Amino acid sequence: MSINFTRTPRLLLDTVAHYSSFLESTKLVKTREVKKPPRYPNFSLKKDTKNQKMSQHFDYLLVLDFEATCQDNWKGPMHPVQEIIEFPVVQLSTADWSEIRRFHQYVKPTECPRLTSFCTSLTGIIQEMVDEKPTLPQVLSEFDSWLKEDSRLEKGKFAFVTCGDWDLKVALPNEAKFKNIGIPEYFNQWINVKKASAEHTNHFAKGIAQLLAIYKLQHQGRHHSGIDDVANICEIVRCLGMNGHNYQITGSKDTMTRRVFRDARK
Repeated sequence: MSINFTRTPRLLLDTVAHYSSFLESTKLVKTREVKKPPRYPNFSLKKDTKNQKMSQHFDYLLVLDFEATCQDNWKGPMHPVQEIIEFPVVQLSTADWSEIRRFHQYVKPTECPRLTSFCTSLTGIIQEMVDEKPTLPQVLSEFDSWLKEDSRLEKGKFAFVTCGDWDLKVALPNEAKFKNIGIPEYFNQWINVKKASAEHTNHFAKGIAQLLAIYKLQHQGRHHSGIDDVANICEIVRCLGMNGHNYQITGSKDTMTRRVFRDARK
């Protein structure tokens, strides 16, 4: 049998083309998708705000961020209830955005007193840090006394600030309901700094890391350490306030929590 070598290259090309077409038709060949980094709004701090007093609805903001018992996601939610184990609050003055004072207490869980290894890895809270601490009813009483030490915190003069609605919409009410604990009325409404930021920048940030990126701020401390998270939220709150954002209530226990600014998240 004779072979026509002049046709061999053509046969090879036809074979390769046919095989490539087959791979594409069976979706074995895929174009690699290159993920683009998130685009944040071009935010710059106003240079003339240092000595200016911005009009604010509240005289003081109490920045709060709870940490609670938890376990690996595949194990599902904590049973019978998720319990607060760190209760940090920093009081900011909206006159100059300085820190006035702080309240910080670790809390002893009673339903699931042993912290999971996942919880310790996530929050940095070890068993010895909660074993001899007061329980939630005691901490709430201590916080109420701390709050009333400042006579300037009259009704309507302050508001809590959280990064999300979970702290005061879910965590505290759920545990209080399960344990039949009364909650002071001042916990019934709050400012979600993510929604406040979205109003100001038209971009909905998913968490502290994205908020810090928007305002070109460096993360401090350990993520999911309550007191460190509060410190980072305070920096975000200051940055927004110094740029003229007038803080207003965004959530309450009597309203449905909803995502806002859908167009802004694109």
